[in-house]
Amino acid sequence: MNRQFHAKISLRHYTLLAALLSVALYFTWHTELLARQWIGMVLGIVLVLMVVLVEKIINTHYTVTTDTLLLIHEGRFAKDKTVDILSIDRIDRINRLRLLGKPLITYLIIVMTDGTEHCVMPKNEEDFIKCIAQRRTQKEKQALDDCND
Repeated sequence: MNRQFHAKISLRHYTLLAALLSVALYFTWHTELLARQWIGMVLGIVLVLMVVLVEKIINTHYTVTTDTLLLIHEGRFAKDKTVDILSIDRIDRINRLRLLGKPLITYLIIVMTDGTEHCVMPKNEEDFIKCIAQRRTQKEKQALDDCND
């Protein structure tokens, strides 16, 4: 059975969304600064960026399949990534921006055997790591059983 993990929203998402919203509001009220078509174009670009960001925040999820694949889906506007669980070398937890000893931003870096890295931010990091470890050991046991038969 496939297991799906939703992504958590980080501080940088909130910060970027607030910055884009403030730029959009500024250009909405101060249309006399430049020609109206330039303001409208900048405002349109900012609003499109806000839509893309909200889409990424809402629809990012990670799926661990029964055939030892990790599917990383980062919204409709990004290309899906497929990672083979058996080629994962290690998973590192990164803590950033500490406030009173508690990290504000935590995420996982999946390091592959070929040196590539994938950054993921599942809501429940411990279950995510346990699920990947279980699927990996199940596949390795199945491969050993197939070799012994």
